[in-house]
Amino acid sequence: MWIFALVFAVGCDQQKYADFNLTKFHYIKKDYDEYIVNRENGFHRLTGYQVADSSYGIVVLPGYYPWGWPTKGFEWAEPLHELSKFKVPIWLYRFDWNQCPEQITKQYAEAMKAFVMENPHLDSMWVMGHSYGGMIAALFAEQWNDVTPLTVHSIAAALAGTDHSGSECKFSKETGYFIHDNVRFTQWRTVHEQDGAFKKMETDPQITTLYNGNYIELPANWGDLRLGHNLSIKWVCKSLLNTL
Repeated sequence: MWIFALVFAVGCDQQKYADFNLTKFHYIKKDYDEYIVNRENGFHRLTGYQVADSSYGIVVLPGYYPWGWPTKGFEWAEPLHELSKFKVPIWLYRFDWNQCPEQITKQYAEAMKAFVMENPHLDSMWVMGHSYGGMIAALFAEQWNDVTPLTVHSIAAALAGTDHSGSECKFSKETGYFIHDNVRFTQWRTVHEQDGAFKKMETDPQITTLYNGNYIELPANWGDLRLGHNLSIKWVCKSLLNTL
């Protein structure tokens, strides 16, 4: 019986969503079906909302999820809904979060070069990464040398270094980040003691030196809510919308 259960669980885990439609999102955690990230690696264009301006687009990078995490990607449901209000094309870039940062960044940089060549109508791009995805976004911002200008937002990311879940991916960046001239870079830092991913760490892993970049410190609370690791994505998206 246990063998059947294991095979069934593996089989379910291998099922991938082919479409990526905003109208299929679940915003209640108990109803969530991992629709946002349970898909093949690569770019996935979001549909199900009105696009009024196709001159630039937004690419989002999710974070790291431990094996067995029941709601992978749920933290992006409301933020993607907020980003759809920009009425520009949005893509999610799905990557293997079990790989090390340098490996993921190399793959993503190559994929982005091909992506902009395949979409010549895009005159600029935004890249928004959260947590582990925010680290990838920052490393990528150092390497980008294409003529297409980028705006990069790194949210609640351990840019100083990480050792996620005790894996072999021990990463540190003591030299800081040298952001490329063609990138406008912003790091959004949560309050160390309020962030569930970082609060048990002796030092704040978000603190690093940014050359040609800047950072913004998020408040500890959002109304009556603690502004923690995952809620920070929605806060940033709403903040960017308010600048329009």
